[in-house]
Amino acid sequence: MLGQFNNVGVRNCNGTKLRYDQACLEIITDGPVTFWSQYEECEDCMLLETANLKKSGPVVLETISPIRYAIQSEDNEICNGTYEFEEFGQYSINVANDSHNCQPRMTAEPDAAYLPILTAVVVLLSLATLWYIVKGILKIIIAGRFYSRYFAREDNELGSETRVIVTSEPRSPTRSRLRSLDIFRGFSIALMIFVNAGGGGYSIFTHAAWNGLTVADVVFPWFAFAMGESLVLSLNARLRTSLPRIAALKQVAQRSLLMSIVGICLSSVNASWYDVRWPGVLQRLAAMYLIVGALECAFMRTSQNITPGRSLFRDVAAGWQQWLATVLLVAIQVCITLTVSAPGCPRGYVGPGGLHRTALGDFSLVNCTGGIAGYIDRLILGSSHLYKGGSFRKIYMPLQPHDPEGLLGILSGVLVVQAGAHATRIMLVYNHARARIMRWVFWSIVFSVVGGALCEFSKNGGPIPINKNLWSVSYCLVTAGMAFFIQAVLYFLVDLKTKWGGRPLYYAGQNALFLYIGSELLKRHFPLYWHVPAPTHSQLLATHATAMLIWLAVGVALHRKRIFITL
Repeated sequence: MLGQFNNVGVRNCNGTKLRYDQACLEIITDGPVTFWSQYEECEDCMLLETANLKKSGPVVLETISPIRYAIQSEDNEICNGTYEFEEFGQYSINVANDSHNCQPRMTAEPDAAYLPILTAVVVLLSLATLWYIVKGILKIIIAGRFYSRYFAREDNELGSETRVIVTSEPRSPTRSRLRSLDIFRGFSIALMIFVNAGGGGYSIFTHAAWNGLTVADVVFPWFAFAMGESLVLSLNARLRTSLPRIAALKQVAQRSLLMSIVGICLSSVNASWYDVRWPGVLQRLAAMYLIVGALECAFMRTSQNITPGRSLFRDVAAGWQQWLATVLLVAIQVCITLTVSAPGCPRGYVGPGGLHRTALGDFSLVNCTGGIAGYIDRLILGSSHLYKGGSFRKIYMPLQPHDPEGLLGILSGVLVVQAGAHATRIMLVYNHARARIMRWVFWSIVFSVVGGALCEFSKNGGPIPINKNLWSVSYCLVTAGMAFFIQAVLYFLVDLKTKWGGRPLYYAGQNALFLYIGSELLKRHFPLYWHVPAPTHSQLLATHATAMLIWLAVGVALHRKRIFITL
């Protein structure tokens, strides 16, 4: 198969060195032509002029999405088509001699761009397996005091007590931890560190351009879900020790304020006061934590009425007031989004603006980025204080900034944290493990089906597409449904069957916020960041995975010292 291609593995385009996610297209023509193209990811976007060739020549193309293209002469369009070019591939299109065949012909085979991911997974699994083998051998050979000193504490962590705590408030020394929750939180924070480091340059580890869902898009809501779980566990323990509800609310507000301040400080690194970013990940978490925490302080039941005849609805009865308030907030977000129009924009518009156009071919949406949600953020917070980046900017090229952690999305985001709170309420009101798992799986199905129905189980369809930039209701429902299922699986494997200890994710979950803040502050410093000239996916994947592993090692070290740092 490889023998039919010439120059296999060539990484240049007629002298121009290709970088990762680029391909070379040679256009063969006997006269001047223009090459027009657009990413298929760019919904309803017009083609843009990419190259103007007076004779046969190369065109460098990005491979992050299939490309729609057209080749035009001075008088008319010669041909058009859609093709998915692959990384470092060499292609040609012959439009000479009145040829109208626009199908590219591969002249050099592309690289296997995703092979480094498979290699990394195999290496990590091999290292983990080797660790357990070595540990098992040491258990057998080395007995007595040496084994007790280095391994016994690790094996008895399930339900262990916290001995040394570095925190802003005292924690009860008798409080046990749900191990699967720490593992879930550790998994979320490890994936978040990897994604924020760059994710190896892969599109699946980069946020979706606008609508849709990637691996990077599920990390934040999963962490928010875990935050809701730990919030209810903590408040339940405090309120049951006769802590006044107003005092508990004060503690929630203090933690929320501190989290917001830290988030703003992270956003102000290398920024002046006039362009510091007000919204952010920690600020969004703080706002959702405050709202859900206030609801729990007001309505949480510290004693559960375990009546056999009401077992089917016990979890709903324990939190119906919190859910009523949450549904009201979500309804407000949906009504504002779909019924209020931003100035100069159609009602209910939730697109990216820029090159995006409506089904009627309206190109006047260039300043409508984010619809009413984007307008509210620009009006209240100011355009200079919003996020300047975003994967959608390269595709849609909008003129207005848009912040994915804006104000309106807080209302829908509460749904995710409340789902996490409900997951813990299920654990508190049901003593039987099977009942807990069945209900987590049940709510996983309900949330996922409802969220899928809102987007018609498609990327851009339905009344409310899945959209992380706006934290649409469908996005919150689907990611919360996934989190319910993951919690059920982890609980079954870790807490019920004790088949997996979850190391080192378990350690990272105990200091998740500290690891996130540290990774954000130091992610551009050695050894967490290496400058690689003309990098490839494999090089980027190695550097970004190393950064994640270093922070996991920090989590292990903190656990060994019995240090748990929280806000």
